[in-house]
Amino acid sequence: MRSIVTATLLGLLAAQSSYAFAEFQPSSAVAATNNVLRPSSSVTFARKTSATSALHMTGGQQAPPPELKPPPALYEGAIAAGIAKGKGSWSKIFKLGIVAGAHIGFGSYLAISVGGNCPGIAAANPGLQKIILGAFGLPFGLIMTLVSGAELFTGNTALVGASYMEGKSTKSELAKSWIASYAGNFVGSLLLAYLAYTSGTLAASPGSVAIATAKATLPFQQAFVR
Repeated sequence: MRSIVTATLLGLLAAQSSYAFAEFQPSSAVAATNNVLRPSSSVTFARKTSATSALHMTGGQQAPPPELKPPPALYEGAIAAGIAKGKGSWSKIFKLGIVAGAHIGFGSYLAISVGGNCPGIAAANPGLQKIILGAFGLPFGLIMTLVSGAELFTGNTALVGASYMEGKSTKSELAKSWIASYAGNFVGSLLLAYLAYTSGTLAASPGSVAIATAKATLPFQQAFVR
């Protein structure tokens, strides 16, 4: 035991000595390679400079903290986004609406594939199963929609509706945004549903049949309110 402790102390002392030597060696220390003399301080400076340059070249510089905007400024940003969405053409909004409908449908597909296939968790802890179902569903679809800049009907309802209420968008722009995005979302969701049906990837999922049956048997008023 004493020999192990002694060896450990000697190793620590050796490490500290080598670190002190490397840290406080004179600036006139040289590295002789093919008769080339380089002071160690210049080597350290060169390393720091190259590291800094690499950070700037790869976008690694420290970013400023995000600006925390008050609610009125956020609302003005929403109005500006609504104005821009209202200016889009019918074909553009419709095509981007198809993309958004497919994204939201893919989020539902993912939720059913993961959260809908946890019968053991659903029986033991229904709340946890609901959390899993929600965590793997809509968030992924919304993230893909935001990243791609697609047109989602719910977002257009809020943004273009706000710009119209503030007198920054016309009634025709409001109707165009709502109708084209809704139609595109509907077509995109049908395309995703057709792909899932054709591939048969949800055929063995017990959750898909149960969810579809529950939704199809809802009364009209209850389904509309939900």
